[in-house]
Amino acid sequence: MKILNAKELAEVDENTIKKQNISSWDLMERAAKKAFESMKSYTSSKQQCIHIFAGIGNNGGDGLAIAYFLTQENNNVKVYLVEYADSKSDDNAKNFERLESKTKLEIISVSDENFQIELNPNDFCIDSIFGFGLNRPMPDFVQKLIKEINQSQTFRIAIDVPSGVYLDRIPKEDEEIFNADLTLTFQLPKLPFFLPQVGFNVGKLEIIDIGLDQETIDSIEAKVEYLNQNLASTYVQKRSRFSHKGTFGHALIIGGSRYMLGSVILSASSCMRSGVGKTSVLMPKIGHQNMINHRPEVMLVPHESEDFISEKNLDFEPNAIGIGVGISMESEAETALKFWLENSKKPMVIDADALNLISENESLLQLIPKNSILTPHPGELKRLIGNWSDDFDKIEKIKSFSKKFQLIILAKDSFSICVNGDEVFVNSTGNSGMATAGSGDVLMGLITSLLAQNYEPKSAAVLGMYLHGLAGNLAARVTSEESLVASDLIDYFGLAFSEIKPRTNVKK
Repeated sequence: MKILNAKELAEVDENTIKKQNISSWDLMERAAKKAFESMKSYTSSKQQCIHIFAGIGNNGGDGLAIAYFLTQENNNVKVYLVEYADSKSDDNAKNFERLESKTKLEIISVSDENFQIELNPNDFCIDSIFGFGLNRPMPDFVQKLIKEINQSQTFRIAIDVPSGVYLDRIPKEDEEIFNADLTLTFQLPKLPFFLPQVGFNVGKLEIIDIGLDQETIDSIEAKVEYLNQNLASTYVQKRSRFSHKGTFGHALIIGGSRYMLGSVILSASSCMRSGVGKTSVLMPKIGHQNMINHRPEVMLVPHESEDFISEKNLDFEPNAIGIGVGISMESEAETALKFWLENSKKPMVIDADALNLISENESLLQLIPKNSILTPHPGELKRLIGNWSDDFDKIEKIKSFSKKFQLIILAKDSFSICVNGDEVFVNSTGNSGMATAGSGDVLMGLITSLLAQNYEPKSAAVLGMYLHGLAGNLAARVTSEESLVASDLIDYFGLAFSEIKPRTNVKK
């Protein structure tokens, strides 16, 4: 699912109106009706007061239309027209006139900071003041109003975009943003919804299909994609019934040190559960028995280093290598990492301490095979690419880094993003329970497995990111987010794969 900017979204609206031979007001009416239907399950009582704060543009027109639909079902509604400019848009004015002529609602004007509002904890507040076209700070009185609403205990719903959110930059620290419990956005998601600096203002996100012209959407060469199930399923390779273990590749996991052996056990277990034919592990000798006890299917690479990974000439050629988990920052680990980077001819998956060693030694960065997949968490990412001014700047810096070194960067976060040059994939799966030690080790093993199965590096990274989060969601339904641990994710890989495999109808 594409993520478009404000100009592109306006183009889609315009072409929809032309191609469907409807007016802009008809499209507004359709969108408002869909939003009204979606919010019904949240407004549980006719006695609860629903406060609608509508601006004077088209987003405000949506709010006024929603107010009309609510009154038709005898809801208790109060409407506040937030007049931040002198004139209304044409469609806004049409909905305003309908409310005045066909309902008994009093429409309260809000135009300065002297406005006082009384909100009860059981009330609802609907924000339709500013939409995706916001390009400058909101007037002071609007920010004061939003601050008061945010401080209330009401259930808050944003229409399309929470007021105060820009689509192309992060608001300054002193700018208010409507803090929604629920955002009902039209047709396509918006990038800031998934960025840490703004995303918490979105609350629960529902994407409402309002019938915008799909041909126009498809024709726009968007560089940002929202990775949902439909898109993720297109990356899944079919498995032939006439296969053997050699068909699905041989992965090598390199990791661990004396006091960090669990990470490599998690990665190896994850790799084995992700469809690979064979998994070999190079780890410190001290951990060999633990690996045999936990994962007897794994083949251990013999070597003499007791405490650290080491250099090793293999008697086999792995299809993919994952390296870095738990290797430590010691000089022995750095020497071994340099050896594996120099001698690997295929893209690798690089994580954890390997990333930290690389960030301290740029000569190692130059050795990484092209199209390798790096999986940093925020701290590791900052050490790799440097500081960023805001989340949009972070994405641009990741893109520059990816292009400069021809690497794929999977930046782990609340909503992880995968960057391949100018392509950006925003993940839709995952939850707070996955913010736990070992979760990244599981991801590394999963992606290494896919890479060994002959997935293209971008496909392995994108599909692995989605499956990892999906397994976390499935696990959390049973264990809860609070009690989730990394090994739980591996237990739900089977269900995750089953859920996204393309379905085929076979006639009997």
